[in-house]
Amino acid sequence: MAGRPGYVTLPIISVLAAIGYVYYTAVFLAIPAWLGLATAAGVANVAAYTTLALACVAAYGLVVTRDPGRVPPAFVPDVEDAETPLHEIKRKGGDLRYCQKCSHYKPPRAHHCRVCKRCILKMDHHCIWINNCVGHENYKIFLVFVLYAATASFYSLVL
Repeated sequence: MAGRPGYVTLPIISVLAAIGYVYYTAVFLAIPAWLGLATAAGVANVAAYTTLALACVAAYGLVVTRDPGRVPPAFVPDVEDAETPLHEIKRKGGDLRYCQKCSHYKPPRAHHCRVCKRCILKMDHHCIWINNCVGHENYKIFLVFVLYAATASFYSLVL
């Protein structure tokens, strides 16, 4: 069942362990040594960093479990619709895009993931760190997670 969203793997455990380690060193080692836990500045930094870390873990949980977006099995491109300006065709031959493995047509920017064994809408990439594809349905939360992780990393670096 490798490649299914929500399946816990070693990379997911590694990411959670890294987040936990950075949180521990920032809150229990850096802040008490620099500001002290009894000061207003220390309490404020602990509260701010804890909030940021919780938001990071929540976003990570969502990106791991959210489905990236499937191509409906009954999808058939409307070739006769003149108002639709966008029909993605194969580079060679000019035929409509068809997935041989899933046995159905693919809309524009949909790609077959060999790890997840299905076609993903607006697939960006398959990320081993989330054990999921980044696609149409989870792209925003993936970017939010990366933003929280970068902000928390920078904050811990400053601390």
